Amino acid sequence: MTPYVLALYALVAAAVALTAAYLRRYVMPRPPVGRMVGADIAVMVVTLVVMPFAYLHLPTGVVVSIFGLVVLTLTQLTLAPVLGGRWGMIAALLLCAADVTAFALGWPAALLVINDALLILLVVGVVNMWVQAAITPAQVAALAAALTLYDTLATGLTSLTADFVQRMQGLPFAPVLASSHGDDPALIGLGDCLMLSIWPVVALRAYGKAAAWCAAGLEAVLLALSIAFVLSHGRLLPLLTVLGPLIVAQWLYWRRWRARRTPAPARPEVNRALEVNRALEVADAPAGMWAALSPEGVLVAEGATPGLARKEARLAGTQGVPVVWRLGE
Repeated sequence: MTPYVLALYALVAAAVALTAAYLRRYVMPRPPVGRMVGADIAVMVVTLVVMPFAYLHLPTGVVVSIFGLVVLTLTQLTLAPVLGGRWGMIAALLLCAADVTAFALGWPAALLVINDALLILLVVGVVNMWVQAAITPAQVAALAAALTLYDTLATGLTSLTADFVQRMQGLPFAPVLASSHGDDPALIGLGDCLMLSIWPVVALRAYGKAAAWCAAGLEAVLLALSIAFVLSHGRLLPLLTVLGPLIVAQWLYWRRWRARRTPAPARPEVNRALEVNRALEVADAPAGMWAALSPEGVLVAEGATPGLARKEARLAGTQGVPVVWRLGE
C-alpha cells in the first residue's frame, strides 16, 4: 500500500508543477466568456455537488460518454498551444481511444496510466482556463469554502463519495487520479486536484512568489498528513475539509498583508492640480474656469470649458495630452 500512496503523492505534485509550468509558457484558446464572476463560481459549485448524485443513478454508458466528451474537449484545448490545433486534436483522440481500448481489452495497468495522463491534462487545462478568465483569490476562496462543506458531508459523514468512486473505479475517463485500484485503492478526486493546483498559481499572480511558495509548502504538508492518515486508518480522508479552510486562511492573510504593504497610489497630476487650484483661488481666479496642466503638472492654459482649455494648451505648444482641472473643486 505504501508505494502506491507515495506514487499518488508524486502524481499530485506533478499535476501542480505542470499547471504552473504551462501557465508560464502557453496561452489556451478559450471561448470568449470574459472575466470570471460570482455567478460562474455558483454554477461550478452546483455542478460539482449535483454531479455525483446524478451519475450514481445514470447508466454506466451514459456516465462514461459524458466524461469522455468533457475529457476529449479539454485535452484538445490543453494540447493545442503545445502541438497546434490539428495535432492537439489528433493527440487527444488517440489518448481517449487508447483509454477506451485498454478498458475493452481488460488491461488495468494501461487503463490506469492513460487515465492518469488524461486527468492531469484536464487539471492543467481547467486551471489555466480559469486563471486566464481572471479568477480572483476571493473567488477561489469562496469555491474552496463551498467545497469544504460539501466534501465534509459527502466524504466524511456519508458514503456518497465512496459509492461514486466505487462505481467509476476501473472505468475509462474516471474523474480520479489513482496509483492503484482494487479493494484498497490509492486515489484522489478531480475536485481535490483542481483546488490543489489552482491556489498556488492564483496566489502567485495576486500576491507574488512568497505566497505561491507558502501555498505549495502547506499543500505538501497537508498531502503528507493525508498519506499518513490513509496508511494508519485505511480509509479516505476528506481532503477539502482541511484544504478549504487553509486556502481561505491564506487568502485572508495575504489580502491583509498586501493592504499593509501597498503604498497609497501616487497622483502627481491631481496633487499638482490641487496646488494650482489653491494658488488661483488666492489670486481670486473665478470658480468654474478650467485649468490645463501639462503631463508634468505645470499650468499651461485656462479656458471656460475643458475643450477651450485643451485648445489653448495645444496652441501654447504643450507636448503630450494635457490634464484639465475645474477650478473651485
